[in-house]
Amino acid sequence: MSLSPSSHPAEKTTTRARSLDEAPVTGFHRRMVAVAMGGPFCDGYLLGIMGVALSLITPALSLDTMWEGLIAASVLVGVFIGGVVFGPITDRVGRHLMYVLNLMTFVVFSALQFFVTEAWQLLGLRLLIGIAIGADYPIASALTTELVPRKIRGPALSGLVLAWWVGYGVSYWAGWLLLGTGDDAWRWMLASGAVPAVIFMFFRTGVPESPRWLASRGRVEEAKEVVRRHLRQEVSTEELLAESGRPQRGGSGLGNLVEIFRRGYAVPALFCSVFWICQVAPAFAVRSFQPQMLESFGVGSTFGASALITTIAVAGTAVGLLVVNRIGRRPLLIGSFACINVCLIALIVLPPHYAFLVVALFAGFQFFEAAGSGLQFVYPSELFPTDLRATGVGVATAMSRVGSASSTFLLPMLTTDFGVRGTLAMGVGITLIGLVACIVLAPETKDLGLAEASRRA
Repeated sequence: MSLSPSSHPAEKTTTRARSLDEAPVTGFHRRMVAVAMGGPFCDGYLLGIMGVALSLITPALSLDTMWEGLIAASVLVGVFIGGVVFGPITDRVGRHLMYVLNLMTFVVFSALQFFVTEAWQLLGLRLLIGIAIGADYPIASALTTELVPRKIRGPALSGLVLAWWVGYGVSYWAGWLLLGTGDDAWRWMLASGAVPAVIFMFFRTGVPESPRWLASRGRVEEAKEVVRRHLRQEVSTEELLAESGRPQRGGSGLGNLVEIFRRGYAVPALFCSVFWICQVAPAFAVRSFQPQMLESFGVGSTFGASALITTIAVAGTAVGLLVVNRIGRRPLLIGSFACINVCLIALIVLPPHYAFLVVALFAGFQFFEAAGSGLQFVYPSELFPTDLRATGVGVATAMSRVGSASSTFLLPMLTTDFGVRGTLAMGVGITLIGLVACIVLAPETKDLGLAEASRRA
């Protein structure tokens, strides 16, 4: 399907002025959501393929447990850097430029992984890939939020996480297939991430700049022209500026970080950071070492079991996407944390060598974590105004990766000292903190426009 704006019949005439939040859903909106999903797909693939490749990399590069943890956590450290640095930059220079450039880095650094000969080289490349991933989270979520109407905003943002999970699941199946390529199988696995990145990079070139961002920078007429050209409707200056209040000119990334606190968005930043940390800290650690953990429970064919579990997680994200507008953000988030805890506690108390139940509980853990994970993009995107949106998403992303990088780095050493069950017990403690934080802080935003949601925060 062509991404050219002129290809859609609804663009032949211009309609009267209407709210962007309440605009009818068009083919343009659907195309923009589909294109936005490309980045998270690549993110999931690039992260997931390491879960398959790491057990092969360990003997090939003679890694000890410290190097295993460093390499597994390096991407997550990079995501922290990318979120903190490029969230504010995206709010300053715009969404479109960063939208294309970050996928170019996926292509280059993924391909270079094929040629590494030392552990430090792989560590450096994974760190750079992580920075690009961290940059993509605020870019994709901000642009999607600002281009689609309220009616599909929740499912569209949850769809970004669905794309992440599809990419993650595909990486396991691809890694499983590439196991037959010989001693260099792990090289082909890591380098294969360049393929989807090339495809989606070209699709992104046709995406317009966000009209809400243009207006927030004082470029109101350009913003109106984007709306006329792509949505074939008129929009008022008042609506374009409803969230940021007045046009912002200039400013630095550091200034945007300060503005979050000065303008009263510290609590939303805290809430988004805490629930995201408590979701991903145990989840990333488990996913990065899932084959090894399954083996410790006596499960055979760990690669196949991991691929199956990850596929079930994709279904969890799809369920979350379907219910996020029906039951609301708050019940979905609280319910997912409760179910995650049940699965982890059951794994801790389960007698050894019940392979079917172990796989089922790992699958349940992944399913419920994935169902709630769609809100990682929804809440930060709705609770911050246009001129701070990418900064807010970037801060929450960065904080979450402090937890996930720490847990992923420490997991090989923790399992050596405390065993798999003892390590899972720590995961229970983390997710209980997340559950309490959501009960206390999670707002409901499903029926609110962007201006209302950011003011509610």
